[in-house]
Amino acid sequence: MSAHIKQTWILTLAAGALHAASIHGTVVENQTGYPIARAIVTAQPAKAGAQAIVIRSNLSGIFDFPSLPAGTYRISAAKAGFAPVQYGQKRWYSPGMPIALADGDAADLTIRMPRFGGISGTLLDENEVGLQDAEVAVYANTRPPRLLGRAVTDDRGIYRLGSMRPGTYLVRSIAKVYDDETYLPTFYRDSPVPNESHAIEVKFDEEVEHMDFHASPGRLFTVSGEVNIAFGRAVLSLLSDMGAVPATVDANGRFTFPPVAPGQYELLAAIPDDRARGRSADFQTLTVDRDVSVRVNPTPLPKLQFAFADTAGQPLSMPEGSVLLRRKDPAGEGDAVAAAIGTGFPLMPGRWEVAVRPGATYCAVGIEPKELAGRADGWTEILLAPRSQTLIRFVLSLHPAIVGGTVTNANGDPVAGVPVFVEPFDLDPRLRIEPLRSVTTDGKGRYEISGLAAGVYRLMASFDYEMPDASQMAAANAKKVQVDDGGRATLDLQEFVIR
Repeated sequence: MSAHIKQTWILTLAAGALHAASIHGTVVENQTGYPIARAIVTAQPAKAGAQAIVIRSNLSGIFDFPSLPAGTYRISAAKAGFAPVQYGQKRWYSPGMPIALADGDAADLTIRMPRFGGISGTLLDENEVGLQDAEVAVYANTRPPRLLGRAVTDDRGIYRLGSMRPGTYLVRSIAKVYDDETYLPTFYRDSPVPNESHAIEVKFDEEVEHMDFHASPGRLFTVSGEVNIAFGRAVLSLLSDMGAVPATVDANGRFTFPPVAPGQYELLAAIPDDRARGRSADFQTLTVDRDVSVRVNPTPLPKLQFAFADTAGQPLSMPEGSVLLRRKDPAGEGDAVAAAIGTGFPLMPGRWEVAVRPGATYCAVGIEPKELAGRADGWTEILLAPRSQTLIRFVLSLHPAIVGGTVTNANGDPVAGVPVFVEPFDLDPRLRIEPLRSVTTDGKGRYEISGLAAGVYRLMASFDYEMPDASQMAAANAKKVQVDDGGRATLDLQEFVIR
């Protein structure tokens, strides 16, 4: 390369660097201001389909994106042990503030990362002595409580539960058998049931300490028996609000579960490798208030089929993926999956919930058999007995309701591009297929959401939430509107801003 060409190439690169935008700054611990080394910092361009740029902060917590195309970016940071953050968030659940850069612009940022919250205390016996090597579990404060994690007490009975986002939680000891003493599961403040327990509020950067409570002495019981394994080896689970416990099964089909506390349980048995007759299973509900012996006889799996009709009774053809299905057990609901619609397909026996996936041009208004409980536009529980064949028929309205309007700011000007969140207010939160739906206003601040079943809805427009929950909708005084099947309602909104 000649000296002239080389000099021209260097000047070209320098000129490009001079006109490029840049973002740099420091990642620090929220409480102390100490720099955080090796944090993962991401610059996400707002342009659809654009690839994120990911770097790490150095030993001094400094990061630098030195040469960026002009545009809008969202900056986020993450590191193990810290809550992930987006620059400019007003609250931990809010989206970050976009940074708009023209050619040659430079942004200097400080990103403060809070620590997760935690709960700690001592699990005590009846004499105020700490219990060693006992498990303590933390649950989301829901009904039923949802298990999130566990910890083991140390030699003084002290436990610590960490990596917790802001919210309210329940803490519970796990049943424990020592050489000559047995303790039952007990919630914080010494309650055997969640409805009488005490919820603990957790915040970022805070340790909720001295959450001491007593494990209740008592008796555990055994659930055992024999399973017919003529066609394969059985897998057995005992289901409770604590989750699933596996059984030990010997070569002759005799099984035993670990000792359990008194209560209501579901027993699920499956033989997955019965090649001659297909899969088989058994499902039983048990009341355990003494040692229980059970005979388990797996039979062919139940089959489930769906049909659809409009409000005039005319059959409808729906595409695959139109029906959602999820398993339900004492610990709560499983993940929703798309159900097969055609010929009846086999499922494990037990309790399930079904729902029609919301669509823009239809909504569910009825379900048969009519003895099934629940609204057709939410989850409906069904019980599939072993060997049964069940047909669920959904009635669909082809004229769902619509809600629309205009979003303005405090000055009365229309707000473009703001998310509008729509909550099915009069439907039990546990039965909602989608807790919230959202649309975005157009250039004139107008929005419209269709595919709504008749009912009451609560709406809010805000840039300050990614997806608000029911309590945040209430705190924002979200407006309500009622719609009828096939109706259209107009509801103008004022943009909500977190102060």
